Amino acid sequence: MPSITPAKREYEDRLNRCMTKYNKVLFVGVENVRSQQIHDVRAALRGKAEFVMGKKTLQAKIVEKRAQATDATESTKAFYETCTEKNLLSGNSGLVFTNEDVSTIKEILDRFRVKAPARVGAIAPCDVIIPAGNTGMEPTQTSFFQALNIATKIAKGTVEIVSEKKVLSTGDKVDNSTAALLQKLNISPFYYQAEILTVWDDGVLFTAADMNITDDSIEKMILSGISNVSAISMGAGIPTAANISSMIVDGFKNILGVSVATEYEFDEFNGKTLRDAAINGTLAPAADAAPAAAAGGAAPAAAGKKAEPEPEEEEEDFGMGGLF
Repeated sequence: MPSITPAKREYEDRLNRCMTKYNKVLFVGVENVRSQQIHDVRAALRGKAEFVMGKKTLQAKIVEKRAQATDATESTKAFYETCTEKNLLSGNSGLVFTNEDVSTIKEILDRFRVKAPARVGAIAPCDVIIPAGNTGMEPTQTSFFQALNIATKIAKGTVEIVSEKKVLSTGDKVDNSTAALLQKLNISPFYYQAEILTVWDDGVLFTAADMNITDDSIEKMILSGISNVSAISMGAGIPTAANISSMIVDGFKNILGVSVATEYEFDEFNGKTLRDAAINGTLAPAADAAPAAAAGGAAPAAAGKKAEPEPEEEEEDFGMGGLF
């Protein structure tokens, strides 16, 4: 039976203590992250979380041993099963144990984001676009641009890029020509940091995409769902909480149209006032007068006042008819 060194025993005790003390485990990728960045992150996390690095085989063995113990809890067993199923303990990654909100830890990790040049053989984590404009390079350097099919011209004795050109897409491998050109242009397009890959939160596993969900995005999705429900229920004629107000308004508009056409009056709308106002020309569009009449505003009253001189005009007409 192989003996366990004191260093491994100490590491096992530390990992078990962290898994007992904290209910959240952040699996953090540290690809291309410098050791100084790790030190700075550890110092910033002090008092809020613990950043643990180590061999993945040793970590997997400790997690397995902890899950197979007689006093193992269901959460411990579930954590081991998830790590095995999702292969979480692999690659160049570390473990961050915490009881704080994940957004707080993410903010600290983002604080130590370092700019880096594009090295040969590196995988591009983002798109790289060379902007248009004067490069300040001599005309003898045009071979670098020709190798990447970048349109250039000579202006004032220097090479000028005619239009911007994307030289790398996310996931592409950096070749010699691209790396040399970016270096000559003094462009460092990549950013490296300790980045959260997945989060184990008290029995639930969240992905990196889940971490990007904010309160604003949730509100936007809810409002979009309510809008869809309202549209479907309106089309089907089914009243719901999302569309009942619109259905009531539409129904009232139909009643107004029927009352004007049939000369039927009801308490909420005086059809005679609207008809008289339309006849006298005091009501231009009926669509503007109907809401005013329904609201019981000043428009019906004004229309009624303008309708009062009508009997006098009729009397004058009748009088003149008697003279003739």
